[in-house]
Amino acid sequence: MKIAVIGNGKVGLAVFRELQEIRGVTEVVLVGRNAKKLEGEIEDYRDAAVLRDYPSPRFSFGGYEMTEGCDILIYTAGSSKVSSDRMEMLRDNCAIAEEIFEQVNRYNRDGIVICITNPLDVITTVIRKAANRDRKKVIGTGTLLDSARLARYIADLVELSPDSVNIDVVGEHGNSSVPLLSSCRICGKTLEEYFADEVGGGQISAERIARVVREAGFKIFAGKGHTSYGVACAACRIVSAIIRDSRQMLPVSVVLEGEYGLDGIAISTPCVIGREGVAAVKEASMTENERQLFYKSAKVIQNAVDSIG
Repeated sequence: MKIAVIGNGKVGLAVFRELQEIRGVTEVVLVGRNAKKLEGEIEDYRDAAVLRDYPSPRFSFGGYEMTEGCDILIYTAGSSKVSSDRMEMLRDNCAIAEEIFEQVNRYNRDGIVICITNPLDVITTVIRKAANRDRKKVIGTGTLLDSARLARYIADLVELSPDSVNIDVVGEHGNSSVPLLSSCRICGKTLEEYFADEVGGGQISAERIARVVREAGFKIFAGKGHTSYGVACAACRIVSAIIRDSRQMLPVSVVLEGEYGLDGIAISTPCVIGREGVAAVKEASMTENERQLFYKSAKVIQNAVDSIG
């Protein structure tokens, strides 16, 4: 499978590196405007490929014409302005996305688009329209990374592997995200049951959980000035599900068409991912309080979409 990475900043290069580990990826194309930088990156990776003890995909680089024939386009481009506030980058990044897909559409109208750029849900909404593709072919990484961070946090509390914690975060990839504590399962038990049976009682604070999800990215940003590896792995998890046609359920951002009574905005909800992209969009089971928080999160996204006209 041939995959293009659009954008060659820190996130784009982290994605480019992670893609080389996925079986079934035959060629990775680095797409951008700075040909000299692209060539330098590619030559560096080609040197590294010689020293690996496993096969590497082919590498190539160039402008938007290189997206022709690509099965998947991973969109990482955005403004050079750096901010921990995802919404602060709203107008610049929306304009950039529209401009880029005006060019990309000249060469590629069928590839599945995976969006990473923030504000994630708004950009995914904009790209779906700009790319003029079925919603199943435009996927934002959404709350997949948020869910992984929360699973790791809970796993640390109970001294288990994160693989033992099953929990989803839905809604905006941002401050209004909604951890679904009511459906969390640890070894088949609810959070309350597990804490009562295995941790000697006690409770886990819903507000503390929400704060962990909101602040995790900011903590990384404060330390290194950006986040890249986690979201790169989230994008590649989606890529792997597409290549293997695994029909894996993942909390990703997709434009809704009536689900939850919402229409026309991208927001994270459990989706079945397969060879054609989003094979099915599912409505998560929620308590009434979680549902109201989800609708508040949707309103944040809708207001942002409306603000850009």
